[in-house]
Formats: sequence, C-alpha cells, structure tokens
Amino acid sequence: MQTVALSVAIVCLLAGAVYGGLMFDRPCPTNVPVKQYFEVDSYLGKWYEMQRYESEFEENFDCVQVRYTLNEDDSVQVSNSAYNLFNGSSINALGRAVLSFPDEEVVQGKLNVSFFGAPNDLSNYWVLDTDYETFSVVWNCQPRGEEQSEESFWVLSRTPTLPADTDVLFRIHYIMRRYIDRSLVRFTSQLDERYVVNVNVTIFGF
Repeated sequence: MQTVALSVAIVCLLAGAVYGGLMFDRPCPTNVPVKQYFEVDSYLGKWYEMQRYESEFEENFDCVQVRYTLNEDDSVQVSNSAYNLFNGSSINALGRAVLSFPDEEVVQGKLNVSFFGAPNDLSNYWVLDTDYETFSVVWNCQPRGEEQSEESFWVLSRTPTLPADTDVLFRIHYIMRRYIDRSLVRFTSQLDERYVVNVNVTIFGF
C-alpha cells in the first residue's frame, strides 16, 4: 500500500511537469517563435522524450513517453508514461489538450494542457519546431512575479533515439543555442531494459 501511494504521488508530479519547471531570475522571453500553420492531426501519435529541463517534477524519471490521440470533441488526449528510477515503477497520467488560439487565421503550435480535470485555460505547451515525423521541440514559460519566470523544455522524437539527420539536429540546436540554457538540460534514457515494472498505476485525469 505504501508503494502504491508513493507511485500515485509520483504520477501527480509527472502530470505537474506541464506546469512546473526551472526557476529563472528573468521575465519570460517575448521573442520565442513557435511553429506556424500547426497541424494537430500530424502531431498525434507516440513521442519519446530525448532531453528536458530537469525540474523537481520529473526528477528520477527515464523512459518518458507521451501519446496523443484525438477525442470525439476534437480535443487531444495526452497519455504520459515514465519509469521511476527511485522505486522501479511504471506510471501513466492522462490529460487533455486543446489549441490555445484555434480561431486564428494562422494556427500556432500553442496548446493548453491540463491533468486531473483542471481547466484548460493556460497556454503552457508551445511547439517551437517540429517536422511531425522525426522531432519536436517544446517549451513553456510562465511568469512568477515581475522579475522571475518558470520554464520547461523538452526535445521529443518519434523513435527511441534521434536519427543522425543533419537537418533535424541543426533545427534542434538552432533553438537551443538561442533560447535554452544547455547546462541545465538532462538527457532521457529510453533503454527498454530499464523499464522494469514492479508497480503499475494508471490515473485517469478527466
């Protein structure tokens, strides 16, 4: 029972990773470009996390994966899964995503993601760049007062390892050089042998 309770708590942290990030002593940058003419349908499917800002909400997580599927109301179901290195458990958290500004003439890669029935009223998942078939670079920044901000960052791949494609790597590194503190980036292992399931807890978020 104690192990299950611990896993439930960690699922909550995994879901909270959308909101929680690293604190910076600066306002949110205002010049960060996002993907234009964003195609939700092309973005659906499974993604593997390659890199991230190592916030307290995702500490000790490897094999982090996410699957996006379309709901009947045209919102997107978000299924986050991860392997917890601390207690060797597999966890899964379900959430919901909608476009932040669906009525704009040019749809941007900005989404509102929430878990556990929370309102979808915060634009907290920005796709900075993606080719839909290989990689995605995701970023989030929320103001914390006038002079601080909380940022999250992820590099996602359609496969457990990024392909050695020069164009893909250039596009990822281009963003990282300009907007990301690379000294704070943590690489995520996707090794299958580390995904040993001792406790499996699924929490339905909506």
